[in-house]
Amino acid sequence: MIKKLAVWLAVFFVPLFSRAHIGSPNVFYEGLAGPYHVKVIVRPPSVVPGLAEISVRVLSGGVQRVTVLPVRWDAGKKGAPPPDEAALVRGETNLFNAELWVMTSGAYSIFVDVEGAQGSGTTVVPLNSVAVVRLEMPPLLGSALLGMAAFLFLALVSIVGAAARESVLPAGMQPDRRRLWRARMAMVVAFLVLATGLYGGQKWWSAADSDYRNNKIFKSDPIETSVHAVGPQRVLRLEREERKWGRRPLIPDHGKLMHLFLVRDPGMDAFAHLHPVQSRSNIFETVVPSLPAGAYRVYADITHESGFTQTLTSKVQLAEAMVASPVTDSPMAPDPDDSWCVGPPRGSGASPPSFRGQQVSTLEDGFAMKWTRPERILPNREVTLQFQVVETNGQPAKLEPYMGMQAHAAIQRDDGAVFTHLHPFGTISMASQQRFVEREQRVAPNRKTLEIVCGLPPADDFISFPYEFPQAGRYRIWVQVKVRGKILTGIFDAAVEEERQARQSRR
Repeated sequence: MIKKLAVWLAVFFVPLFSRAHIGSPNVFYEGLAGPYHVKVIVRPPSVVPGLAEISVRVLSGGVQRVTVLPVRWDAGKKGAPPPDEAALVRGETNLFNAELWVMTSGAYSIFVDVEGAQGSGTTVVPLNSVAVVRLEMPPLLGSALLGMAAFLFLALVSIVGAAARESVLPAGMQPDRRRLWRARMAMVVAFLVLATGLYGGQKWWSAADSDYRNNKIFKSDPIETSVHAVGPQRVLRLEREERKWGRRPLIPDHGKLMHLFLVRDPGMDAFAHLHPVQSRSNIFETVVPSLPAGAYRVYADITHESGFTQTLTSKVQLAEAMVASPVTDSPMAPDPDDSWCVGPPRGSGASPPSFRGQQVSTLEDGFAMKWTRPERILPNREVTLQFQVVETNGQPAKLEPYMGMQAHAAIQRDDGAVFTHLHPFGTISMASQQRFVEREQRVAPNRKTLEIVCGLPPADDFISFPYEFPQAGRYRIWVQVKVRGKILTGIFDAAVEEERQARQSRR
């Protein structure tokens, strides 16, 4: 009982730590805050309330002040506290850092205001505020608190006994047998009262802990997947169970209510980026393209009306072919933005070749995609993933917008513990960002209009994605672009080293 009470006390004394797409909790954003080019990283807390760490790197000169403000989706800036000023990181000239308290669960936006010689500018970075872990008591601290609690318990019982035995005795008098028995009885009663109080506290804590584990820790809506035949087509059906986090209507991101990714397990050799049609509020369906049979991991990105985003996960088994059903349903038309590819299995030795620090992936129609790979990739270190698509003659290819973006990327670790959907401006949902901006302009129409610019025009036809790999391990990266009306997918492999491995290899 006392140990569980110590766990409750530890919540206030143990430092909070951050961990969030699947296994990749940090939020990355690159764009413009007025005239200033900024890169923002938000490291959300793993428990709520908790401290979110905000890093703002300003790549334009003359910056004098950076402030950050967390705004809950249903409150707006009017209901938010004053902004916090981000401090310049020691030894840096353009990197600012701040810590913000996020008090409740739900959809937030971080308003980043930059002031300097070129005037002022604002950008908005969406953030999911959710508890994702249950903090454990460190054994050493638990033992120390348990010992202190036992000492205080016995000391309080002893004080009650001493008060009953000697509190009204004149100085110098010794207690008689009657007082001694009275003191012992008082100590027994005190012991029982205190033990009853601790027992009641333990029951309360167990109920609070159970409520936290079952209701407060974030769990994405579960989805059930099945494949059935509609005429000659294989149709994938996803049924979402709408729980606490997903009861609000969905809004489209890049014009789609759902971005669905299929990755064949374990080789990661088959990949699809699909856009199911919503047939009911909780049911989506899509035509399965010509993917090979096997077990597939399923990742479904959705954005709620509040701006809250989820990546739903499941698995599905695809057969090579299905018996065509009687034509009772009309055949489904695939989404024109659907894309898929089949490549070599991860770790097969047939991965994209590397040459002079570049990894090259051969695309259709003679195109190639090059990745200027960093010499080493370490976990939780900011890295820019830079790619270029070239023609058969080696000249940069002219890219066309793919769902309004210069490119899309998906990253998965080989065990499925990490999955991220990336854009050149970062990991945020544009629909969520736009929803926050529209809401703020609606509640404060007289304020300066927010002009959100995500990402920057490409330099020399390079595609850049800001990211941090959250864990060491083996990853596969799929980069999707559109050239001459066709969607092309480059496939790349990355190994993220532990810090210790990197130090040993340098020696």
